[in-house]
Amino acid sequence: MSKKLSICIICKNEADKIETCLKSVAWADEIVVLDSGSTDNTLGIARRYTDKIFVRNDWAGFGEQRRRAEDLATNDWVFAIDCDEIVTEQLKDAIVNQLDDATDEDVLYLNRLTHFCGQFIRHSGWYPDRIARIYNKTQYRYNHKLVHESVVAKGANQVHLIGDLEHYQYDDLFQYINKRNGYAKLGSQDKRQHGKRTSLLKASTSALFAFFRHYILKRGFLDGRIGFIIAIIQMQYTFNKYLLISYGSDKS
Repeated sequence: MSKKLSICIICKNEADKIETCLKSVAWADEIVVLDSGSTDNTLGIARRYTDKIFVRNDWAGFGEQRRRAEDLATNDWVFAIDCDEIVTEQLKDAIVNQLDDATDEDVLYLNRLTHFCGQFIRHSGWYPDRIARIYNKTQYRYNHKLVHESVVAKGANQVHLIGDLEHYQYDDLFQYINKRNGYAKLGSQDKRQHGKRTSLLKASTSALFAFFRHYILKRGFLDGRIGFIIAIIQMQYTFNKYLLISYGSDKS
């Protein structure tokens, strides 16, 4: 590649997943790992692949942590990736080939394919899942959202790459439900900080529509029993998020 690319990873206690991710991006020019207080062997594993390891324990949300990682990258072009994601060979080739021709106004979108509870999910609103992950940080940055952060790329030239970014979600339903509950709390905090208010009626109707959207409109029924489970979890997450806007607390 004529353009140098920095991998940016934020993590905490990902010892069981980070090595597979790092192996899949070892071809990049730089790997930056920003940890938020791991107590397992996450950083020990990361040191096998990079010496660009940093720790920031003052957690301010996913968006801010992404921005901190961007600032630590020495190259303008960055690729934000999570520890539970893997770059396939097909996607790697597409990135390498496209990056040489990319302009500063381009943002490269990847198609994420999620593996959940023993199978790849190809419907349920989870696939196709086009996400902006490779960009020039002098032109575009992550936003400040506490959760569900994304690259602010208004007006960018969207370049959609072939190949999948494999995403290995929790196979433990208990862990996944807990994670979604955590996201619901963060999402409600973000909305409260922006002056949003809601009601039990809004929470209930939004939750029911979330189930209908994922299971019917997004054809979750084609994913079998897992598609039904995903729709139920999404319904629960949506209800909790709206409920906590009015009845939750910003305390950890």
